Amino acid sequence: MPASSRTVYGRPLPATPVWMWILQRASGLLLGPLVALHVWLPGWAANRALSAVLLAVVLAHGYSGVRRLAASQPGLTLFVALALLWCVVVGIAGTLVVVAP
Repeated sequence: MPASSRTVYGRPLPATPVWMWILQRASGLLLGPLVALHVWLPGWAANRALSAVLLAVVLAHGYSGVRRLAASQPGLTLFVALALLWCVVVGIAGTLVVVAP
């Protein structure tokens, strides 16, 4: 059974949920190859499916990173709000790029 908290450098912190830990690691591993395909194969850069997957992975990685940071640093609500706003802006801009003709 996983612990609900952990102690790091003498500070008690909430434990990261397993699903978020897996999402952070998996999206981090996928980013490299997806960006490489997007850059090295110019014909694939216009592929909507590849761009949509790349956007989803970037947003998942950013969201999980923001959530983990917010859990480790309580009281940084302005930082978390700005980071989530950044995720929304990137999501909207990315969606406009993916659906553009």
